[in-house]
This record gives sequence, structure tokens and C-alpha cells, in this order.
Amino acid sequence: MNRLADISYLRLTIGYIVRTFGAVCDKPFASCVTFTSIATKVQEVTQGSLFVPACPLSEDGPLFQAEKSGAYAIGLEKGEEKAARNLDIPIIYMDNWRENLGLIASFLMGDPSLKMAVFACFGMDSKPAAPVLSQLLHILGNPVCLLDFENSFIQERPLDLSYPLDAVDVQKVEAQAVEEGCSAMVISANPPTLSRLALTGTHVDVCTGSRVLDLISKPGTPRTLQPQEEPLYGSVFDTSTRVVAYANDPFGLLDTDAFNQLIDVVPMGSTPVRTAISMALSAGITTASIRKAVSIAGKFPKEREAGKRTDCPGEGHDKDKS
Repeated sequence: MNRLADISYLRLTIGYIVRTFGAVCDKPFASCVTFTSIATKVQEVTQGSLFVPACPLSEDGPLFQAEKSGAYAIGLEKGEEKAARNLDIPIIYMDNWRENLGLIASFLMGDPSLKMAVFACFGMDSKPAAPVLSQLLHILGNPVCLLDFENSFIQERPLDLSYPLDAVDVQKVEAQAVEEGCSAMVISANPPTLSRLALTGTHVDVCTGSRVLDLISKPGTPRTLQPQEEPLYGSVFDTSTRVVAYANDPFGLLDTDAFNQLIDVVPMGSTPVRTAISMALSAGITTASIRKAVSIAGKFPKEREAGKRTDCPGEGHDKDKS
């Protein structure tokens, strides 16, 4: 049994949800029912799922379809009692299902964000830094997962996702990334990529973007985000979360030559590269590691180009054959 199977069978039960989140089940005798997955879309329901509709339902058709597909229970807001009449499976009512769904999914998946370094670029202004940071971390030898509506991948393997992602989608990708050996995840946290509370249950280690910088009153970088401050997309910030100004100038820590080499390797413009370097440094990566990795990576394109020229068939190659 692989690690993903192990963490997916933590005992998430109806009783746990009722006790932890103040929910009410219409069938109290079903408290020991155990879930193997969570689905917010009826087409994703499998045997053993907890089905929680992503938004309030105007009809009960999806609920019956979820029951037929093998859902063990359905989660609804307390104001939606009328939508769930005549169902045989348990119904769990809660005042704030959507706010707590990410926490429940994180518990089921074994808190995958705690097993990786998580970087979040909040807002469209910092979006260009996300793919640059993922490339920089890859150059540094870290298996990386990127969540971005334009290009999501796990270790260069493209992900087929439906955007914007909700909290359950994000937790599933995080668990999959951990299973495939990723040590870092970069999240492009913006409306095209994420829904309102998509990062609920996700612990963020380093973040940037004007929206998160507005939460900090004192100048200076890197800055520590206090847990009482308003989270973005429901993400979990604590006293170890580092906030990096996206306009940082890393030349004081990284020499100009190494910076220009990185621009050649990751041709995305100087501002995203500055932000990516600052976030990497804030996570504890040393400037010596960046210099060495960039130097090695800068040689690859030249070597590949030289190899192509050598391998091109020409007259000399034909003569050797004859």
C-alpha cells in the first residue's frame, strides 16, 4: 500500500465532524460511518465519499445522484434541510460547511501542506513570480508542484484541473504532490486559479503580493505575518509565515552576474525574478546554492545547442558512411 493510500484512510467519521465542528446529523446512529474521500462535484462522487455541494442547491437531483453513485453521507448548510428529504443516507448539517471544508479535507489527507514548503503569490500583480519561482526551485534541485490556471503541474507533469479550484481540489493536489515526492509547492493565488476559500487548511510558509503586504503596517522585509491578521483564501498563516515584498532588490545578497544568468535561464523579466529570488532566500535557501545552480543551469542550453550542431547530418557524415 502506498503512502497516499495510507493517509487517505485516516478515520474521518461523521462523529468526528459532529464533535469538532458543531454539526448535526439526522441519523445519530451513523456516527461511526467512515469516509474515504470528499467530493464537491457530483461527478466526482465515488463509493465512500462525503458529498458537499460547492454551492446551495436549488433542486435535490444532485443529492439523489450522489447517493446512487455511492456517497456515504451528504453535507448541507443548516438552512438547506428541505433539499434533502427522502434520502436514505445520513445528512450532516452545519452552519459554515464551506468555511470548514478545507480543514476537514486536510485532516482526511493527513495535512499534506505541512509536508512541503508552500509558497503563495497572492493577486494578479504577483502572478508572474509563481512560474519563475517554480523554475528556480526546480533548478535548485527541488521536486516542485505549481498551481496556476495557465499551467499546473507536478514535477513537470501537467495537471488536468477544472478552475477555479476549491479547497477540496487543492487538498487533493497537495496530497498527490506529497505522494509523488514534491518538497515544494508554488500557488498562484488569484481568482482565475482559486475560489474564495480554496486555501483553507493550507499552511503557507512564504508569500508575496500587494494584498498580503497591505496587511502589514510596518515597513521592512522579510516580514512576519501574525496569525490574528486576516487570511487570504482561507490560508493558514502563523508566526513563521514570511511575507516578502515583491519589489525587493536582491542585489545586496545575490551578485549582478548571477542575477543576469538567472534572467537568461528564466526569461520572464527582472521583477518576477527578483521576487522569486527574495522568496527563495526567505525560505532559507542560500545565495551560494542559487549561484551554483544558476551557473550549472546556464550551461545546459549551450551544451544542448552545441550537441544539435554536432548531430546535424552533413556531407562529412555521408562520407563516413561510405
